[in-house]
Order: sequence, then C-alpha cells, then structure tokens
Amino acid sequence: MKQISILVLFITVLFSCNEVKKTKEVKSNISEVKHKPVKIDVIVPEHGMADPHAWVENDRVYIICGHDKSWDPTSSFPMDRWELWSSTDLINWEFHRNLLPQDTYIGDQPNCWAGDICERDGKYYWFFSNRNIDTGVMVADEITGEYKDLLGKPLLPKGIVPVHPYDPEIFIENDVYTICFGVGKYYMATLAKDMKSLDTEPKKIIIQDKNGKELSAEDKPTLFKRNDWYYLVYGSRYSMSKNLYGPYEFQGAFLSGGHTSFFDWKGQKYVMQENHDISAFYRGASLKPVNFNEDGTFIIPKDDRMYPAPGRPFEFKNSTMGWKALNGTSAAFKDGKLIGTISAKNAVIRSAPWLYTDTRLCSKVTFKVKNNSAAKEMKFAIYTRDDKENGFWTVGTKPVNWNKKEWISIPISSNDTEFKTYTIKLNQFNEVKNRLMQIAIQPATDATSGSWEIEEIRIE
Repeated sequence: MKQISILVLFITVLFSCNEVKKTKEVKSNISEVKHKPVKIDVIVPEHGMADPHAWVENDRVYIICGHDKSWDPTSSFPMDRWELWSSTDLINWEFHRNLLPQDTYIGDQPNCWAGDICERDGKYYWFFSNRNIDTGVMVADEITGEYKDLLGKPLLPKGIVPVHPYDPEIFIENDVYTICFGVGKYYMATLAKDMKSLDTEPKKIIIQDKNGKELSAEDKPTLFKRNDWYYLVYGSRYSMSKNLYGPYEFQGAFLSGGHTSFFDWKGQKYVMQENHDISAFYRGASLKPVNFNEDGTFIIPKDDRMYPAPGRPFEFKNSTMGWKALNGTSAAFKDGKLIGTISAKNAVIRSAPWLYTDTRLCSKVTFKVKNNSAAKEMKFAIYTRDDKENGFWTVGTKPVNWNKKEWISIPISSNDTEFKTYTIKLNQFNEVKNRLMQIAIQPATDATSGSWEIEEIRIE
C-alpha cells in the first residue's frame, strides 16, 4: 500500500507540474495576443519630416526621411537634407545625423526627395531621389555612420526608362535585391552585388483592374510579401500579385496618407506614412498598425484618416511655428497659446500656406480667444483653391493679398478675463473652393493697443 501511495503521489505531482507548465504557456500566449499596437499621428511634431523609410535591426527601428526646408514655403517641395532617426519603442525617437545633398552629385540643391535604406554584406545603402530627376546611392559602414556617394553620378539616370526614374524602393528576397522606381508606370530591375549597377534591364510592371485594363499609379512604390502575396502600395492605394514582377491586380484603398514604408515589429506589421503636420509642404510622419482580412486584403478601420484630416486643429500646446504677423501686431507662442501685442488697427496674422484642408469635409471654424483690448470685433478670411487647377503642385503659393479677400466679421467681447469661444460657418463666405490653403485673422480689428491670446482654432 505504501508503494502504491507513493506512486499515486508521484503521478499526481507530475500531472500538477504539467498543468502548471500548460497554464504558464497559455498565459504567455494571451499576453502576446493582448500586446497593443502603437499608433501615433506625428512621431516628431513640427519638424518637417517627410518620406520616412524604415529598416529594423537589433530591436531598433531606423528611419531615413527627407526634411522640408521651410514651414512657410514659396515653391514646390524644397527639401534641404535627409535625416536619420531611430527608436527602441516606436514612441521615443532619437536623431542621429543629417545626410546632405552636397555630399552627393546633387550638390547644394534642395532636391532631397524620397528613397529607401537597406543593408548588404555589412554595408548600408541609402538609395535617394534627386528630386524627380534621377536616383543615386550612398553607402556607410554602419547604419548611423557617415554616408558617402557610392558613384558620384546617378545609378538610375534620366532616360533609363520612359518615365522619371526616381522614388526607389528596395525589395529583398532570397538574397536578391530588386529596385522598383518610377511614377505613373513602375519599373523593376535586379541590383548587382556591388549595389552600384544593375544586373538586369528595367522591366515595366503592369497594374490592372479585375477586367485586365492597365492602370496608372502615383510616385513612390513600396513593396512587401506576406504569405504568397506580393503587395505593391502607392499613396493610399494598393495592388496584389503572386509574382514579384506582376501583373498586379488593383485592390482599392489603403490607409489614408502619403508615401509609405512597411516594417515588422514584435509580431505586428506597421506602416510609416507622411502627413500634413504643419502643411502639405511641411510634413510629418504617422505610424499605424497594419492588419489583414482572411483573403489577404487590408483591413481599413472606419476612423482611419490622414492627419490632420478631416479638418485642421490649431491647438498651440507645443507650437513653435506655423503662424506669423503681417502688420499691426506681434505674434509669438507662449504657454500653449498664440499671443500678440497690438500696435495698429486692422492687425493681421496668418497661418502657414498650403494647409491643403479638404473643405468638402468641413463646415465651420471655432476660435477660443481672450481679447485683452477695447476691440469689439475680430475678422476672419480664407484663401482657397481647386486642386484640379493646372499646375496646382508646381506653381508656388505667392503671398496672398488679404486686402482683396472677403473678411467675415465676428462680434467679440472686450477686455476679457477668460477665454471665449466663437464660431463661424464656412458657407458664410461667398466662394469656397475645395482646398483651404491658408487662413488669416484680425484678432482685435478696431483696437490700436492692448493684446490678444488664442488658445485654439479648429476647422471642422
């Protein structure tokens, strides 16, 4: 009996140990499932970060992005450098270095458009756009190291294909490095082992609808593979194929945003997308998790948007730029507010140009204002354009003559001790085109002295 009891006890303990082990394993799996993906509207606010492209290594995400030259632009997409950043948690980002156009064949020109970063045989390669003209390549011994022009001339010169050969994307599979590039029609070729020449002639990639009709695409293609599918994503649209070189079948809308870059992080696929942080010409980078339907197509959340759509909030909590005084007042950012001291009647402040806000999604503008003057009136004006106008992106926004714009008068209280909220409707203006490009305010129209404070402006 004693031997039987010992045997029963042993079996009971063994069974209990196995149960404990199984319980721990289940808890571990539950923990992984409950890992909450990270979603950030702007990873580095008010910095002019555009065209982010990611590389993951040693539990760190590195991105190289272009930098918009000014929040107050006068021409189409001037970009003065590329920047290298990294993060170990996707939330806090560390700046490492600038990559300058003058260190390449480009010279001292603000032509730092999109590119892609990769590693091969212990060296790191940054394939970059010389505006929309051609594509070059830089190399470094470390990912954060000093990058040098590998060729001193374009890798993809103008004329190599019938379209502009820029916005490169590098796709790696089975140690084959494929470069994809172009606008409207994309081309692919195999990179040579030296990463400074092509092993194959560029081949046009066909994108077609479900009826076989060939379609055009935007600039900056991005590629990744999941299961047996190759995904070709461009802007806010995408196509899929079982073959890297296509043909690709158009699927529809992707997550809303600009140029994309995909990476995997702790079991979750993510996408970096550019947004309109300050304006369409002074952008930011958004981070979004990417999820899939059973058939491999993307899940598009109902609340997905391109920041800051559908409208545009100006909250001034951490603002350092985006507004300036034109006449009759100063303008500065202090304690989470936009403030100014009045020196003349009809003082005017205005926003950054190229807000690019879709007025079809907006109906009103709300102001939170403290009027520290005798003024009893403020005024509001808008500048709008139709985005189908010829040369919409290539023609710079000239300074707006606000004297010729329609101003809507808003009665306000004087000598406030607290912030007051005022609202106007966009349909009060006689003409509103589909893109709101810039706004202006007379914060204390009929005052010659005193001050004003704005806590928030919200176009919604």
